[in-house]
Amino acid sequence: MAAKRGSGRVLAAVGTTAFGAGILLGALWPASRAVYVAAPPENRSAHPGSFADVVQAASPGVVTVRARIPQRSNLGAPATRDGTDLAASSLAEGRRSGSGFVVHSRGLVVTSRHVVADALAIDVIVRRQETRAAVLVGEDAATDLALLRLLDPPPDLVALRIGNSEDLRAGDWIVAVGNPFGFSQTVTAGVVSFVGRHLPRSDLGVTADFLQISAPVNPGSSGCPVLDLEGRVVGVTTQAAEAAQGISFAVPSRSLRWALDAMQREPDGRVRRGYLGVEFSSRQGLDESGLPCEGAIITRVAEGEPGDRAGLRRGDIVLRIDGEPVVDARGLHDRIVRSNPGTRVAFQLLRDGKLQAPVDAVLGEVGGPRTPTQAN
Repeated sequence: MAAKRGSGRVLAAVGTTAFGAGILLGALWPASRAVYVAAPPENRSAHPGSFADVVQAASPGVVTVRARIPQRSNLGAPATRDGTDLAASSLAEGRRSGSGFVVHSRGLVVTSRHVVADALAIDVIVRRQETRAAVLVGEDAATDLALLRLLDPPPDLVALRIGNSEDLRAGDWIVAVGNPFGFSQTVTAGVVSFVGRHLPRSDLGVTADFLQISAPVNPGSSGCPVLDLEGRVVGVTTQAAEAAQGISFAVPSRSLRWALDAMQREPDGRVRRGYLGVEFSSRQGLDESGLPCEGAIITRVAEGEPGDRAGLRRGDIVLRIDGEPVVDARGLHDRIVRSNPGTRVAFQLLRDGKLQAPVDAVLGEVGGPRTPTQAN
């Protein structure tokens, strides 16, 4: 069979197949760890499209906290125990403003401790711009958290649910609702940048465990809730990294839950935590089995404080406390700050590659008297 020159069939069959990409809207967060482990990775990484439902549900439980404080000194520094804070704004001389959220419909409100430190009077503005007087019923210096009680709570208060920060991963979406610079109900969103960031305080009072987030924290944002995509509180904003953009920190809900329980146990509501006077970090690298090295390495020791008096040194690796393994810096942090001041604890140390005899230390108290000496 021959085809004529200049003629022939032109076959122009073009097949086009389109597959729609599914975008999951709404609740991306699992209800339990079992579901969380089994959930397809793409479900957690997909962009939610809108945070409006989360914000609409949570906004009624977000409040503004205003504290009347002693007048500023002649030097212009706030007359507070904690000195100048990064995330509470002075609306006028003798005033400080921040954010908060309702944790119980009978009038219990969480905020940042530095917002209400040394307050002469506290007002809480709830939805519909209703102002209610409040009193301080609990505080935790280590986590910078405070618990307030409204003296005349409205009958329709909306309490926010507390979620599990333990389930968070770097890259998870979060939403914050607060009052930066006095602009109420301001919504910001971002991701979890790092889980379990340990930030030493300048006075070595404690090495604290924070969520690092990309949602902005501005003056007036302190105390606002950080929400997961189910609208549950997984953190409480506390500060921003100085001279940095997109680096903010929040107290994880695991610490919030523990602090609230401790506040209820103490007659005066003040959480008393153990203090060692050291900085530390998790060990890096792998052991002989190819697994991450366990333990926490001490990076700084304050002279004259409990750790120094016990003989701890910079470079010591803490392997065990009272016979219990120390997996990482978080484990060491929890063991210290969740112990009562005056508790005697035994440290198993690795020093210069050699296992040491147990070292006993008597814990001091976070926020208690300090020896005015340098750290080494």
